[in-house]
Order: sequence, then structure tokens, then C-alpha cells
Amino acid sequence: MPWGILAPDTVISQRRQQNLGLAAAVRHFNDRAVPGLGGMWFPMPLLWSVLAVSIAEELGRPALPVGNAVEALMMRAAKDGPADRRVRGARKMHGLSDWSFQNLTRRGTYVVQPIRMAMVQPLVALGFVRGSRYGAFRIHDAGRQMLALPVMQACRALLAGWAHGGRPHGLADLGTRLSPVAPVPEEVRKLIRARLLDGDDPGATRRRNLVALGTGPSTAQLGSPDPLPGIDPAHWIDLRAGAAFIDLRDAALKVLDRIEQVLLQRRDASRPARLSPQDAAREAGTELENLRRIAEAFGPRIDAAAEPVSRAFLTQILALSPDRLLQVLAERDGTVVIWRSDHLALGPAAGDPVASDDADAGIQPVNDSAFAPQLFRLYNLHCLAAELQGQVNPGCRDAMAQETA
Repeated sequence: MPWGILAPDTVISQRRQQNLGLAAAVRHFNDRAVPGLGGMWFPMPLLWSVLAVSIAEELGRPALPVGNAVEALMMRAAKDGPADRRVRGARKMHGLSDWSFQNLTRRGTYVVQPIRMAMVQPLVALGFVRGSRYGAFRIHDAGRQMLALPVMQACRALLAGWAHGGRPHGLADLGTRLSPVAPVPEEVRKLIRARLLDGDDPGATRRRNLVALGTGPSTAQLGSPDPLPGIDPAHWIDLRAGAAFIDLRDAALKVLDRIEQVLLQRRDASRPARLSPQDAAREAGTELENLRRIAEAFGPRIDAAAEPVSRAFLTQILALSPDRLLQVLAERDGTVVIWRSDHLALGPAAGDPVASDDADAGIQPVNDSAFAPQLFRLYNLHCLAAELQGQVNPGCRDAMAQETA
């Protein structure tokens, strides 16, 4: 939620966000795997954002509240239908009667983590807008191309009338046509697909080569040093390093999970919820051994990519004693397990449900036999490309509600 003039576009709850100081490396490897995609896995939100930014420019307002309002309006009809990953706000907006632009731009009317948060990078990378923050976006070349399409001109005229305080005839029908579960108009699909896959820039080349594979790479395929056909060797190095690094991070989180469980058990038994590094190392011995095994096995893959944050983390795991490593992991965490001068203790988010701090995460593959789950954008790109080709989006086959109210 926004706060004050110096805040970012959104501030996510601090519940259990264990990034261990590695968020920059996670973003790096995902962007090297599938450049410019952000968390986009279906194309309709791009339309909403282009329309919203255009209307915000006309009104002389920041694009952020306008983007939220447009997205909320498009959820109006879909929220009462079958559960679907693409739909948010079913609980938050239940019983909402005032669907005016003025009301939907108010903070708190719509969900805390709107889909538009995942559109920041692709909107810029694909040339639809320019700027670095959603609130300050301005329409760019591809955005003007999209708005010039007849189907978009009609949509924009209706939304502009609504944004100016009117209740134009056809607004309800527009909400159905641009619903998150509706098909994107063909001419718009072709434009987005061209921006995603055409061109000779390195990002488009990497995306195009991955789409040409059909599926993959899987975790098993990334075990080989030899690239799959059509994948550039430098891209393959980044893909292998990214998957290895995420496995290493997850193994470190399992160490902290084990320590957390022991501390919670001690607290629930009315015992001091604290562990010396030596006691913690004994309690998490299996997890520490697995962490070091992964570091030794995957270290060369991580080193090959020469990303500094991941390499520094790898070095700590390989070089530090178990006692010192636990202290460092607790210091890196600071939310669930924390370091208190000479012992490990429970942090403020201990016992909370797991939460993601990555607005770009999108959806996850069902298994890793076709797409390595460590790099979520691989499956997201597959889903997006399928829909842009006019096929059923595979990410929608197992529909389920995933909203943040």
C-alpha cells in the first residue's frame, strides 16, 4: 500500500519474507533466463495498463490509481464466476455497489497486490510505455500502436468517459470483453506477440529461442553442460546457474525452517526459545549437510555465471564453519530466525504462513519434468506464448482463486 511521498508504488506486508539478502540475484537470474517478462503469464493485463496509462495522461494524474481502478473494473463480472487464477478481488469487492472511477481509485478499494504490479517490467521492456515506475509511466511507441487499433479506440473511448465521471452506455459490455478470462482481440494478440518475440535484441532472441523449444528446459535437462538445440551457450550458462542458485537458496531456507521449528517447540513447551550456534548446528545437522552438498555440487554452475551476490553466498556456505554459517544465515534472515549477540532466536515473522515478496512471480509449473520450477518465468513464457498464438493458456487449466484481499 502506498505511504508518504517517498514510498515505492507498493509496500508488501512484512510477513515471512525470507529473501536472505539475495533478492537482487534472484531477479538477475530470472531476467537472464527470460528477459523482460516480469510476472506476466497472460496478456490481458497489458491492455488494461496501456488503457490506464493513456487515460492517466489525459487526466494529468499518476497512472498507479488509474491502473488499479481499470483492473478492478475488469474484475467486476469475472469475480462472480468460476474460480480462476486470473481473477482477483472476489472477497475484497464482494458487495461493492459504487463502481465509479472516483471510488475505484481510492486506496483500499481493490486488492493489495494487483496484477498490474507484475506488468511494470514487460510494459517497459516491450515498448508499450516509458518510465521506471508505474505511477510515472507514459505511453510509448508500441502503446500508441495498440491504442490506434480500432478495437482499442472503442475501448478507450468508453473508459475515458467513465474516468471523466460519466456512465457511458456499453461499459458493462466492455468489462465482459476485457475480462481477465476473456480472449484478447486477435489484432492485439498479434501486436503483443510481435513485441515479445520479433526483433534482434538479446532479450527477444532469448525469448524466441525458448518458445521454439516448445517445452523446457527442465531441471534434468539443465543438469547437462551442453545446451539444448537453439539455445545460445551464454544463455545456457545463465539458465543452469539460475536453477542451481535457487536450489542453493532453498536449501539454506530449509536450515532456517528446521531451526524455527525447534525454537517454536521450545517456546510452546515454556522453555527458553533460544539456541546457541553449537546446539543449533546439532539440531539442523541433516539440513546443513544437505546445504553443503548442494553448494559443492552446484558451485561450478553458479561461479560460471559470475553474478556477485550468488557467488558471495556460495563462498560463505563453503568456507564457514557450521556455527558461523548459522549466525550468518540468521543475520541474513532477520524476520523468522534472528541472531541475538550469542544465540539464535525467533524473529517477528516466526510461525507466520509463507509469503512471497516477489510481485513478478506469476504461476508455477505443476512439475519440473517439462519446465524447471526454479526459474518461474520459463513456464510463464510458455503460457503467454500459447495464448498469444490463439491456443488455450495452459496456466488456466487447473483454475483456482489466488487473490490478495
